[in-house]
Amino acid sequence: MLDHFYSIISMTSNDEKAPKKRSIQGCKATLVAAKCAPPDALRAGFPDLKRLGTYFGIYLGVGTVIFYALKNDIRGHKTIDFIDSLYLCVVTMTTVGYGDLVPHSYNAQLVCIFFITVGMCLFGIAVKIAAKYLVVKQQMVMVNALRMSRKMGPVEALKEIESVKIDYNKLKISLIAMAGHYVIGIFVLLTVEGMDFTDAIYCAFTTMTTTGFGDETFQEPFGRMFAVFWISTGTSCVGQLFLYIAEIYTDIETKKLAKQVISNNIIAKTDLEAADDIKDGKVYGAADMILYKLKEKGKIKQDDISNAMKDLNDVIKDVDVDDVTPPKSAQEK
Repeated sequence: MLDHFYSIISMTSNDEKAPKKRSIQGCKATLVAAKCAPPDALRAGFPDLKRLGTYFGIYLGVGTVIFYALKNDIRGHKTIDFIDSLYLCVVTMTTVGYGDLVPHSYNAQLVCIFFITVGMCLFGIAVKIAAKYLVVKQQMVMVNALRMSRKMGPVEALKEIESVKIDYNKLKISLIAMAGHYVIGIFVLLTVEGMDFTDAIYCAFTTMTTTGFGDETFQEPFGRMFAVFWISTGTSCVGQLFLYIAEIYTDIETKKLAKQVISNNIIAKTDLEAADDIKDGKVYGAADMILYKLKEKGKIKQDDISNAMKDLNDVIKDVDVDDVTPPKSAQEK
């Protein structure tokens, strides 16, 4: 949606010597081959994601080392100490919380409290980055819609906005990726963990939704190593799915808002025709129509209009019509 506006604006501003008015068909023809880069404001959010990824990597590494040092204070079904420590980190970080490995000493519980608190803060940063992306995108769409309205005219801009289609491709790809991810998890639970088909479906679903009841979990060393990767990517897929849903909703509402803002700058033909009608002996002309629209939008107040009309009446009264003699024609002379 944003690329569409950028392409239209670039088509109407590339050639300074070209005429200012261009047909919509010409813009659309060139638009097929045009693909604009995202604006700087959107691109600026990518370093934040890289930094956040670094934070999560450090967080996971430090947590694994700490839980490995506290391995004697962790109780539950154990396999290999390092794998169990990494597995416990991921299960805790993603809020799955199976409960198959839990701290049972005072020190281990304090470490878990601190570990969970830091993880919540990191997820808060991730939500902030996602919200910033959506807000900045909405702002840029509005700005470019107004630019397009100035360059092409509000009527043509409205037609162009109406023709913009909401992109559902990312949502479809995300759903397909989640389905594939879900199937892979079921396959590993069936083959490695030896679960029944129903239990495998149940465990995979409760894990991907971060419910994690804990009655069905990963018990084998290879299964837990797989779970570290599978749970991490699964929760990322779920978060990305929610982001795409929010982005689609934002695009729909932004399109409505852009149409509403541009429509407010257009005076309907019926309003202009009604402005020149004679009613009760009074003529409502274009000036009256402009004053009415300004008052309707809150740009001016009724007191301002009354004061202006009073000053105008005073000026008219000061002028004596009889004193104004028209110039004589050449024949009268």
